[in-house]
Amino acid sequence: MLELFRNAAGTRADVDFLPAPDARAWLAEGLGEWSARLGASTDEPAGKPRWLTKPPVEKPQDLDALFEHICMVQAEVGQRDVEFALVELEPGGAAKQLPGFTPMGDPEGQLLHTFSRGGDLAIVVVPALMRVPALVHASVARELARIAIHRAGGHLAEPADMEADCELAAVALGMGIWVANGAYVYEKACCGGGCGIDLKQVRAGLSMPEAVFALALDARRRQLAPKLATKHLETTQRAAFKAAVACVAKTPDLLVLAEPPADSGRAGHALPARSGGV
Repeated sequence: MLELFRNAAGTRADVDFLPAPDARAWLAEGLGEWSARLGASTDEPAGKPRWLTKPPVEKPQDLDALFEHICMVQAEVGQRDVEFALVELEPGGAAKQLPGFTPMGDPEGQLLHTFSRGGDLAIVVVPALMRVPALVHASVARELARIAIHRAGGHLAEPADMEADCELAAVALGMGIWVANGAYVYEKACCGGGCGIDLKQVRAGLSMPEAVFALALDARRRQLAPKLATKHLETTQRAAFKAAVACVAKTPDLLVLAEPPADSGRAGHALPARSGGV
């Protein structure tokens, strides 16, 4: 979370954009594990020296546009062969609409969530989501990462951390800019006005400082210039990213954690419980 600090005179407040030190270590270790499990070579999504920046459909207005957007992002993150149904949530909820399907993770407080039944996938959307493009792109990033996690054998994080783990996997797949921009909307519970969504009831896995810090770690992991991200981040996230980049540069131990573990292969290691998070 963002924290305010006053000087000795109590007259000035500064914003600390950095997550707690233990959360930084959790992010670095998790990013290293996901980059290994999701493919760290330069011809695989988690290893390509690039981020997804401009969304293929910037402002999806209906289900057809959202479906097109998801399919085009899938092509960039190694899921061309993954089929899904996009279902608009109706009164009565997904249980009534999708008999036999179960949520992959915790759908509480989410406007987009993936359900499964055997090998079938259904992504359920609350139409109000499309009023806030930043939430659309962050939600799509999280859900495609959720599918990637499922295909890779499942979570290794504690149950309470699984939504954060999904967003961290999205960073590993190159969608960290979208996760960071969406995290700020969740955290401030404000989209700038006029969306009509009660954002206080909507949640993210990572706080904005955590999402931005993970992106800074990912920049070093992929050997990408930070300026490639700053031009696509909103104002507050950009300031937080600059602070995170500076911190990462001064913390070599975190850089070691963020590298794919040489001894884990694709199996991965269980992550400790996260503390200092949202």
